[in-house]
Order: sequence, then C-alpha cells, then structure tokens
Amino acid sequence: MREARPVIAEITGGIMPPTTYLLLPAALDALWSALQFRPLRGPQWQWFERYLTGPAAERVVAERLNYNGPLSLPLVLPEGVHHLRIHWTAPGGAG
Repeated sequence: MREARPVIAEITGGIMPPTTYLLLPAALDALWSALQFRPLRGPQWQWFERYLTGPAAERVVAERLNYNGPLSLPLVLPEGVHHLRIHWTAPGGAG
C-alpha cells in the first residue's frame, strides 16, 4: 500500500523539526535515522525499529493515520520525554 500523500513528521525537543515529506516511507526513514543512535532503552529501541522500518511499517502507519488521525508516540531519553509525531498534510498541502 503506497500512500501518495504528503506527510509531516517531527520529534520534539529539537531532535527533528517538523518536516514535510512527499511520501510516507521517506518520513519513516527520516524518523528512524533521527532515533537509531539515541540512547533508548532496549525494548523501546526495538519497538521503534520495527514500527518505523519493519516489513509492514508503511502499511501499519498509513492505516493508523487513515483511521485514527495524527500519531504522537512518547519516547524516553535521558534528558526527558519527547514525542514522535506524524500526520498527513491537510488537503491543499497546508500542515
């Protein structure tokens, strides 16, 4: 399932500013690139790896966005809690 819709992704706390991507896979790749070397605990690291890079990642995230709307997931780092956020852009391209 390839969603041909722009998506906005960010990780709060200055980790990854809100950025618009033309396709969901590019956003998932950018999110994982921003997270993969952060000091996440093992289970959290494994969960985000699977959620962002697994064989069904694009389908799972697209379905979640389509049926439940914007996604905001907490991630715990030594300096505090941050949030990974992703949502489709509004019709017409506005965030």
